[in-house]
Amino acid sequence: MNGAERLRVPLLVVVSAVLFTGCAGAGSEPAPPGATQTVRPAPTPSPPAPSPTPSPTPSTAAEIAEGVTHWYEYGGETAMVSLINEAAEVRAGRPDEPLDLVTLDFGDLMNALDTARMLGSVPDPETRTAWSLAVEQLDAGARELLGSAPENSLFQSPEQAGQAWRGWHTFDEGIKSLKAAEARLRDAFGLKPPSDPWAER
Repeated sequence: MNGAERLRVPLLVVVSAVLFTGCAGAGSEPAPPGATQTVRPAPTPSPPAPSPTPSPTPSTAAEIAEGVTHWYEYGGETAMVSLINEAAEVRAGRPDEPLDLVTLDFGDLMNALDTARMLGSVPDPETRTAWSLAVEQLDAGARELLGSAPENSLFQSPEQAGQAWRGWHTFDEGIKSLKAAEARLRDAFGLKPPSDPWAER
């Protein structure tokens, strides 16, 4: 190895060291004296918007009684008496024999059922169940009876007679539910019409 070769290696080492030192200094340059670093806190997230508060449901006995009285006085009594009258009117026209044909008018009953559906829910669970069942069963029974009438004959087929029997059975269950709702309003809350609508039928 000659002299030029011996000098080449240390020069390479020195040049490399300078380059590495320069690279390192470029990435971590110290702050000048007296400089102050400002630390900004992370932004605080805004609280979620409050959800709308639902309307309170009557829970205590006093609240339920007040709600039932309001329901009864603002349409409930009228709707109940009308439904009792119309259901009793239809039942009075029931034929004595299964295959006997009679003419029944369900128009007033359907109007009374529509009025009953427009009322709000009864706050008392027991009254609400009986009242809802009465409306549902009377409507279903009346529709079964309407569907059982022969169109082009004076006689019912066995199938139509069976449908009529089912219709009267459902209708009778609706009257039982209606009586249960009326009795609940009378016995539990002292709410009753001036005269007994059942006694007048």
